[in-house]
Amino acid sequence: MFDTIQFNLKYKDVNQLNVLKTITQDHSFEETRTCNGVVFTTRLENLTVRSTETTLSIGNGSLCKFLYGNNMVNFTRDDTFHAMEKLSDLLHVSLNHATVSRMDVAYNFEVKNPPESYFYYLGPLPRYKRLEQTYHSLEGLYYNCQTDKKQLVFYDKIKESSYRKDRIPEGYSDRYLLRYELRLKNHVNRMFGVDKITVPMLYDVQFYRRIVDFWKGEYRKIVKVNEYEIDIEGCKGIRDLNKMGMLMLVERYGGMNEFFKTFDHQFELGVLDKRQLSEIKRQTKQLLENRSLEIVQNPQIEELNTLVGQVE
Repeated sequence: MFDTIQFNLKYKDVNQLNVLKTITQDHSFEETRTCNGVVFTTRLENLTVRSTETTLSIGNGSLCKFLYGNNMVNFTRDDTFHAMEKLSDLLHVSLNHATVSRMDVAYNFEVKNPPESYFYYLGPLPRYKRLEQTYHSLEGLYYNCQTDKKQLVFYDKIKESSYRKDRIPEGYSDRYLLRYELRLKNHVNRMFGVDKITVPMLYDVQFYRRIVDFWKGEYRKIVKVNEYEIDIEGCKGIRDLNKMGMLMLVERYGGMNEFFKTFDHQFELGVLDKRQLSEIKRQTKQLLENRSLEIVQNPQIEELNTLVGQVE
């Protein structure tokens, strides 16, 4: 589940003399003088390691890639333990007292269709800005939190790895891999209601389950866009007919996202006020989730919902 983890270790918490000398004895560190003192920097494979006289910081790279040479395999709780064990051995210092300041939780799903084809069915997410973006022909779907503490990202993992010229493991190149990544950028401990998150908590069974549930929960909050098969013979009166007509109108506009863009534009022009726009969106979402009408969920989003639900 984990990809990039940023963590920091204060040397005063380590029962070991002259930690800085210990970690630098087997590795070539570059020294940089700053107004706050000297910073020592090196790379351990794909990870950046920085140290001052008092603190060690490790991150800016995938733990999965550090352990396996790629981050296409899905990283387990045990893998996290082994990655930390490897880091501790290389640096000759225990990382058990290190605290986590950033955490990327991710999973690669083998799907039936090209990953980009699933983006359309992932609609708005409350308190996030939804953005479909193409960078160097790589299409991605981003949900950026208004407080900049969290970000959800969906993209084609095979294409992304090819673009970065990363090694693609044998048997993966002909698959469709859709990656869902939740990036917890800062104040991670507050999201889980704890004073601090230490390295051993990352592979503690109960806390690991809390992280997985949090990752699933953010996905479930995304409003899913459905395709509709509406049985007009099931109409029981004018109210049902009005609902069916509205569903057909949403579909005609290309789904909920495109439908909402029209009203966002009306809001920008001043035709609608904030309350009117909010009410249109609220009632539309409520209608799309109405199970009393014959609405058939799109098989792609049904597939993705199932895959996310199966992650443990």
